[in-house]
Amino acid sequence: MKTSKAMTAGFVFGILGGLVAMFSLVYCYYTPDQFELMNISLSMLSAVLFFAIAGAFTKTGQWSQNILMFMAFVTAGIMVAGTFVDYYPLWFGIIETAIAALIIAVASSTAVKRRLEVPLRD
Repeated sequence: MKTSKAMTAGFVFGILGGLVAMFSLVYCYYTPDQFELMNISLSMLSAVLFFAIAGAFTKTGQWSQNILMFMAFVTAGIMVAGTFVDYYPLWFGIIETAIAALIIAVASSTAVKRRLEVPLRD
């Protein structure tokens, strides 16, 4: 079965979110702050979550749409909360929250639901 454009878009947004999070990780490492360990830890957590979401959009992703939506909302919540309490730089929080919102929009599409419900047959 051919991968839909929605699945590809979700994968790209997940990878993009993970790469921005890795950039933020390096940025937080080289700009010491009072909450340096927290900043670095949350940047790594967001990178892991975005890369996990990207994996859910692949051909061999094993999540259902409900789990994908749950993880996308958890990721968006962590981005908003981390920005609100000033653990993330403002630019990072805005970019990552926007990417998480795009992932939520893509993950809620019917094309993604149909693709995730089809068992693997290759």
